[in-house]
Amino acid sequence: MKGLKIIPMFLLLIALTYTGMLFVQANGDEMVVKLGSYQTPPIAIGFIILSSVFVGMIICGVLCSVEMLGLYVQNRRLKKKLLGINLSNKVVSTSPPVQDVTSTKASGRFT
Repeated sequence: MKGLKIIPMFLLLIALTYTGMLFVQANGDEMVVKLGSYQTPPIAIGFIILSSVFVGMIICGVLCSVEMLGLYVQNRRLKKKLLGINLSNKVVSTSPPVQDVTSTKASGRFT
């Protein structure tokens, strides 16, 4: 059943690739890119634009992954702190029991 979920994504990627090829063909004017002392041979403007979008997507993915890792570490730390607080409350206090928040089913996104 999981394989059926991949098919629409695959078809979407094929459509986006075709659209990108049409974009490069429509913007076929050539341009030379200079970065410091490095100079590229003449490249189509459409290819330069699509390449910059692709590089931006990769950089955003890496930055989002770093942010998610930070949130995961923070979540683990807070869970340990919450467990410590709950254990100390159960030992010291004779008040009515507090509902254990960690026993509820998590979404599994960060665990």
